[in-house]
Amino acid sequence: MKYVLRVFSMGVVLGLLLSLAGFPSLVSAAEVSGKDLACDRLLVQFQQDTKASEMALVHQEVGGKVVTTIPQIGVQVVAVPGGQGAAKMKAYRLHKQVRNVEYDNVVQTVDSPNDPSFYRQWTMVQVQAPQAWDITRGSPNVRIAILDTGIDMDHPDLMAKIVSSINFSNSATPDDMHSHGTHVAGLAAAIADNGIGIAGLGGECSLMNVKVLGDSGSGLSSWVAQGIIWAADNGADVINLSLGGAASLAEEDAINYAWNKGVVVVAAAGNYGSSAPLYPAGYTNCIAVAATDAYDAKASWSNYGDWVDVAAPGVGAYSTLINNGYGYKSGTSMASPHVAGLAALVFTTESDTDGDGKLNGEVRNQIETSCDDIGVSGIGHGRINAARAVGNLPVLPGEIAGQVTDAKDGSPISGAQVSDGSRTALSDTAGKYTINDVPPGSYQLVASKEGYEDSSLTVNVLSGSTAVANFSLSPIIVPGSITGSVTDAKDGLPIVGAVVTDGTRTATTDASGKYIIADVPPGTYEVTAGKEGYQSLTSNVTVTSGATSVLNFSLEQNSPVPNTMWVDSLRFIKNGKNLFIEVRVVTASGVLPGAKVGLSLECSNGKVWGFSGITDTAGLVKFKVSKPPVGSYLLATVTSLTCSGFTWDTSKGMSSASSLLSL
Repeated sequence: MKYVLRVFSMGVVLGLLLSLAGFPSLVSAAEVSGKDLACDRLLVQFQQDTKASEMALVHQEVGGKVVTTIPQIGVQVVAVPGGQGAAKMKAYRLHKQVRNVEYDNVVQTVDSPNDPSFYRQWTMVQVQAPQAWDITRGSPNVRIAILDTGIDMDHPDLMAKIVSSINFSNSATPDDMHSHGTHVAGLAAAIADNGIGIAGLGGECSLMNVKVLGDSGSGLSSWVAQGIIWAADNGADVINLSLGGAASLAEEDAINYAWNKGVVVVAAAGNYGSSAPLYPAGYTNCIAVAATDAYDAKASWSNYGDWVDVAAPGVGAYSTLINNGYGYKSGTSMASPHVAGLAALVFTTESDTDGDGKLNGEVRNQIETSCDDIGVSGIGHGRINAARAVGNLPVLPGEIAGQVTDAKDGSPISGAQVSDGSRTALSDTAGKYTINDVPPGSYQLVASKEGYEDSSLTVNVLSGSTAVANFSLSPIIVPGSITGSVTDAKDGLPIVGAVVTDGTRTATTDASGKYIIADVPPGTYEVTAGKEGYQSLTSNVTVTSGATSVLNFSLEQNSPVPNTMWVDSLRFIKNGKNLFIEVRVVTASGVLPGAKVGLSLECSNGKVWGFSGITDTAGLVKFKVSKPPVGSYLLATVTSLTCSGFTWDTSKGMSSASSLLSL
């Protein structure tokens, strides 16, 4: 599976603003000058129902200028003032009519340094091209579009088979001034059996020269997108893209456009030694190609990963060069045209098995499922085998093998069923299984066992090889329950209406004092039972999968709460030259007679009195102070309060009061 990561580069960008007076269908070298490359460029796509007048208004408000359009995928290439690309992109995104806006990214060839130590055209031997040519050498009716720096139009190994040529770059000529495109074209389809030079893999197939990279080896996403669409509209069966850069929705839309027209699109995976996708190879409808060497090892600089589909020789590949020359080049750029040439061959041997009126699906599947398993991870189906792809070697059944283990403890699971949808195997006591006689292809495997959750994996089976698929099954979690009874510790009688909780779930005891907490996941819980008038009780219990754990509670009644009393009021009463301090004692049910009150009286002059008395039927007791000092502050404090059957609740009422003794 390919994972398309949309990362937009800050390279040379194209800004796009459109007057919408018309939509020119193609851009030529004259329309895109070197000066344009120095400007910021954006690729803008509007929503489908956007009117031309609305588009023009958006461009006018943002401040861009239309360079060209790619009407097949609704792309408008817009130039904006230099250095304002990021700001203008944000401005476009503020308009609801805009579906997407992105930089017109720089793309470039994906070479590696030459390595001339390999025998000339060892790459064709490696992929068994001679055996494939015994079946087919292709057909002039099958066209391979080389989207690159151009092709040397006068090269004796290429010129006779170039059926069309167009230039979307800023170069003054569609001819190749760089050599990259010419080298790629020779690997894909140099003329075979002409007594000179070399033979390309698709030797009798035609070439289309679609120049999308300038003479320096670099270009723009818009050039690539236009080239793809032009090739698809003008009869290409295969498109080779030995180039790469950042992600571009315009490029992806163009590739999808070509795929939907029946074209096989092949792209170089890149030379960064990275698992990160390079685009356009990273798109779903591209065959992404990694590079291998003469020993079927992955080139150290080749990209790899689960987004890479196949590998092909790419180290020291011998092919055509400009000025009628030949030489070695290395890179995934060289691996990709091997696959493009093979795709052209397979077009002559495949039939429309799915009835969609196109062959690209069948061609791609045949290339991928006929690969040789070279034991290298990160290159998808393996290294291409041309002979097997066109049917000169038998496509042997493979097998799927692996082990099924418990995800919880890693122990082997015996008796697990593993199926590819047609064939089934059971794991043995070591958890191992093997599914035999599996035709090459991609399969969705499912492993299952009672008591475990099913698990699925996608696996690619190559001809005559073993695909490994290990499964780790998670035990199915079956809820359990907690049940029991709650009784009175004193007499053993059931307690009705007691609440029992594990902190998340709660149950209430019935008339027989029983409760049940259902749907409890396996684990250990702290369970609490409580009821008004009883002391709560907490216990731990462990619940296992699908089982019922019993937990009984015996609750103690709460101790009786004693009656309480408190001082309701404390007043100073002056009567003549005497002073009385009155204390009133109450309970929850009213006044309290017979309560013994102790009182302390402090005067600001330092004198202290001590009193003791019993409340009357009105709950009052008075203490007399004869001739208290006038003008002094007095502080009265209840120091004690006692009564049989009652306790003093000091949190209620009052315990002290003060007064200024005036005349």
